[in-house]
Amino acid sequence: MELTEYIEVLLRWGWVIVLVTVLCTTAALGMVKLQTPRYTSMAELTVTPARLELGLSQTVANLLRNYASNVQSESMARRAVERLGLRQPSAAVLRRQIKAEAIEAEFRLKIQVADEDPVFAQRVAQAVAQLLVEDVQTFAQQQDPLDRLTATMLNGGAQPAGQSWPRKKLLAFAGVGGGLMLGLLMALVLEWARVEAVRAPQEVEAWVGLPVLGSIPAAAEPRGARLPKFARLRKS
Repeated sequence: MELTEYIEVLLRWGWVIVLVTVLCTTAALGMVKLQTPRYTSMAELTVTPARLELGLSQTVANLLRNYASNVQSESMARRAVERLGLRQPSAAVLRRQIKAEAIEAEFRLKIQVADEDPVFAQRVAQAVAQLLVEDVQTFAQQQDPLDRLTATMLNGGAQPAGQSWPRKKLLAFAGVGGGLMLGLLMALVLEWARVEAVRAPQEVEAWVGLPVLGSIPAAAEPRGARLPKFARLRKS
């Protein structure tokens, strides 16, 4: 198909594309309404060595990865449950709500806690971050002063939780994009079903690569089915 033919298809079936796009977008927005909102609070810590030395800096980078693993462990979740005096959720459940990421180049650790209750998410993030700071301080007391690490919470501690799910803009964009793609596909299918397989002898020649030697005309209509106007008047 040439470009002009695609434009004709779009003009002919544009209403189908628009309708499908609207339906998909509406469905996506409907999913947003049905989803249970989840909120995420973040606490950031910086873990710095007492002196800037290559070997010690590499050790800190390795420790940051270890700290990230510990933050996401069930033992840390259990300690957070005990620190906050929680009855629910259990440590096994709370563990799945805690995520940690080590940013080695900046000696920084990012802790995120997600929950349906924004206040609860912030409390847990603050408790986990504080527990990690205490662990680093306890470990530092056993080290030489020149090799000690210092853990400090940034931004005054855990930040107020913001809604992280559902992501309305992402779902709306997916609904519009998916609707457009589905609408275009349906328009092409409808156009393919509408167009005759062969419309001219030239198309047959282009298709099979052979010249057309003859054609069978369409069957004539029954006699008297469509008489000219003057013939009908004469007959009457």
